[in-house]
Amino acid sequence: MKKILGAIFASILVLALAVSAAISSAGNGNDGLMGADDTDEAPVAADPELDDWTIMAYLAGDNNLETYALDDLDEMELIGSSDTVNIIVLVDTLSLIEGTHWYVVDAVGDEIDHIDLANGSNACDCEDVVGACAEDDLNMGDGETLKDFIVTAAAYAPAENYMLILWDHGGGWYGVCWDESSVREEDGRVDRLTVDELGNAIREAEEEAGIRFSIIGFDACLMSMIEVAYEVRDLADYMISSVTGIPMAGWPYDLSFDELIADSSLDALELSDAIIDGYIEYYSLCAGEGLGGWMGVTLNVIDLSVIGDLALAIDELSYDLQEVFESGEASRGELLSIANALTPALEMSGQAFAYADIGVLAEGLAGIESLEASATAVLELMPAAVPIVEWVSQTYGGAFNTTGLTVYFPAAYYFTYLDYAYETAEEAAENDELIYYGLDFAVDTNWDEFALYTCRAVVEVVE
Repeated sequence: MKKILGAIFASILVLALAVSAAISSAGNGNDGLMGADDTDEAPVAADPELDDWTIMAYLAGDNNLETYALDDLDEMELIGSSDTVNIIVLVDTLSLIEGTHWYVVDAVGDEIDHIDLANGSNACDCEDVVGACAEDDLNMGDGETLKDFIVTAAAYAPAENYMLILWDHGGGWYGVCWDESSVREEDGRVDRLTVDELGNAIREAEEEAGIRFSIIGFDACLMSMIEVAYEVRDLADYMISSVTGIPMAGWPYDLSFDELIADSSLDALELSDAIIDGYIEYYSLCAGEGLGGWMGVTLNVIDLSVIGDLALAIDELSYDLQEVFESGEASRGELLSIANALTPALEMSGQAFAYADIGVLAEGLAGIESLEASATAVLELMPAAVPIVEWVSQTYGGAFNTTGLTVYFPAAYYFTYLDYAYETAEEAAENDELIYYGLDFAVDTNWDEFALYTCRAVVEVVE
């Protein structure tokens, strides 16, 4: 609070001295009176200095990944928080730990800190963070749970930079963070965070907490999609994600954050790069062992500031694509061949996901005369949209045919949540939870109309 003395006139000198004496007696640090020319503000206590980073890890392990959730918590404990970096975790498991708990991760090395399953102990930090452990399991597939997690963690550990990690199964635009203990009454389905629910929860949390994320990371399969990135485009600077599956072991958190703990001045892009380096280093070590059942793994950084421009370019391409598809300028077989140029690891357990790599797709489409301009415009934006793309294969040298970002492209496969088998969004919503139409990307572009047309064509062939 500034305490400014007015001009001191001789006629009110006594009053001025009295004011000075009062300020001194209030504990302003001066043993004597303020000089007549000393109009500096009185010293006040400075706000506590913010830490450099707060990492918020949302571990939705209430499913078959529960053991891996605890393994990843252990990895975090190998490095732990520091004087300038906070690692705050919310963990939910299916049966290994009763309830949902908060952890403020300390560096304990190989020693057991929080969870000792052999002895049945769980040294959570719920009381410190929120006052008590939750009476029941929290629904990690509920946007309100995510929102409360963010707001609470930000208040508990304020920092200059924030990172949010969404950890669990991922399904691309279909959603993330399945909670098998939370079955919805309306349709009997296991609850999850839909992508629009995810975006709304983060937006509301940021507004309430007065923060903005530097990084949103997905330790979950298939989340590196334009539909996902577009939903969170204004909520963070960067997004870390994979176009492929992520092995059940997930990110190696000790390798992911050791560089940050050593130097907390890392900016968002530098930290993102360090996380990816740790990921690739870890899975390079087991490349000869099949990478946990995968042909290979990849992880990349998306610059969310470019996603709006990329969406506009894809929008233009969608109109041209539909015209070419309808006119027969390019044969159906030709378009399907291009669409089939998917990252190999998008085929899992005999199921092919209708997610096409945007750069690969655009490069192929650019060879069609009517599509050359719009496809090239998309292709030229990809390096800026995805500045870092790394991968490792089973054989070390094999490369994925990926540019780090996918889009829903059902022209090649009749798959991916049967929404487009219905004539209208209303009909689909009555029969199967239809969420694609409600995504920001679908609302703001023509891509959903193009996808609907191509999927109808596929349905006709199948039937």
